[in-house]
Amino acid sequence: MNRRRITGVLAAGLTAALLSACGGGGDAGSPSGATGPVTLKVLTWEPGGSEYWKQVKTAFEAEHTDIKLEMQAVPFDKYPEVQGPYITSQSGPDVMANNAGLELFDRRGAYEPLGAKAAEINKDLVTYSGACEGFDTSKPCYGVPFSYQGNVLYYNKQVLKAAGLDAEKPPATWEEFSAACEAVTKSGKTCLALGQSGTFPAYWDFPEIARNYLSEDDIRALLAGTISWKDPKLVSVLTKLAEITTKGWANKNAPSITMLPDGADIFQRGDAAFAGTIISDAVNWEAFGKALGDENLGVTRWPVINADAPLANKFSGIEGAVYGVTKWSEKKEAGLKFITWLAGKKNGELWVQHGKGQPLNKNVDKSLLPSSPAFQKIQELIADPTLHAGVMLSGPEADALARGWQQVTLGQLTVDKWADQMQRALERSPTKKQGK
Repeated sequence: MNRRRITGVLAAGLTAALLSACGGGGDAGSPSGATGPVTLKVLTWEPGGSEYWKQVKTAFEAEHTDIKLEMQAVPFDKYPEVQGPYITSQSGPDVMANNAGLELFDRRGAYEPLGAKAAEINKDLVTYSGACEGFDTSKPCYGVPFSYQGNVLYYNKQVLKAAGLDAEKPPATWEEFSAACEAVTKSGKTCLALGQSGTFPAYWDFPEIARNYLSEDDIRALLAGTISWKDPKLVSVLTKLAEITTKGWANKNAPSITMLPDGADIFQRGDAAFAGTIISDAVNWEAFGKALGDENLGVTRWPVINADAPLANKFSGIEGAVYGVTKWSEKKEAGLKFITWLAGKKNGELWVQHGKGQPLNKNVDKSLLPSSPAFQKIQELIADPTLHAGVMLSGPEADALARGWQQVTLGQLTVDKWADQMQRALERSPTKKQGK
């Protein structure tokens, strides 16, 4: 896996190459004849929270007095329906966010590729090249990330203790997790807080099961669409994902509620032992630590199913949101300056201080990193990463994964039929070959 560094300033040649690719001439930072600061319109769901983005705006504008940021913040669950019309009409924001991987690639027609110097742009970041097709910087790249993302299993030590379990030794295997869930349920609490409405609960949990059955080559085949969803490996992944709800480990209303905020609220209220969520952005270690007390919050990997699987004890890692310059923007030079600044050291430190997230930039001052035990444990977990299988899913597959899990939970679908639905979704995907 490539580990590269991102520079704080784009080479002039890159800017010229990108502007030339768009047919731009003269000063592409603003429309012809414009005077005064350029107003750069940015579409975002504000990962890290509004206070972090206020700091971004203030700091960037202080360093770039010729550019003003106009932020359009959209709730995360509404983002696709707001972004979609902009892409269809090829108009609107100058810079937009999408998650790394196939969510971004599905929308790549909206973004200006960064050109041949994308690898140079990434040289200060720990990166999986999730902004580049095929996860390869030699292929077209559509933006710049700045945050490290992935999933862990958070747990409430008080709930485990009340259930007669060792709060300092969370379950490490699937069998131990099953036993823990039985004990927690008997104590009157929910074992795993879960909301299945929307794609992200399935998208998050799928990789943690997949690591027990897929190799990195298999995960790349999932990206390419050359592995069938009827392959025994993927059917096994769906089978174990189904067990989470069919065995009663999650709250009964999981199919009808969202994970954010509803499922997370169950955990934050102290009504559940575990919650599988993310290390950065919306609901992470900081929010849970504030709600439960840092001393009561634990973090671990998802339990291992197959101990001999080569990826079983790895961390499913990926870049977080990727910010790219839109093809229709008349302010591409300003857009490039902004997205490159986002990946720099200064913003990495703002991300840690105000977003409480994991930075990708390697040069961030380590003294600024939080002292929270949960945060420190996450540093151990992310040190041994592998590819995140969730970001390999196309839009149709992610939708079918989430919908199928709900249907299986409600007893409306078998796992085999779910696999059939997943295969049909793969065959509908415009970004993949059909699995064989």
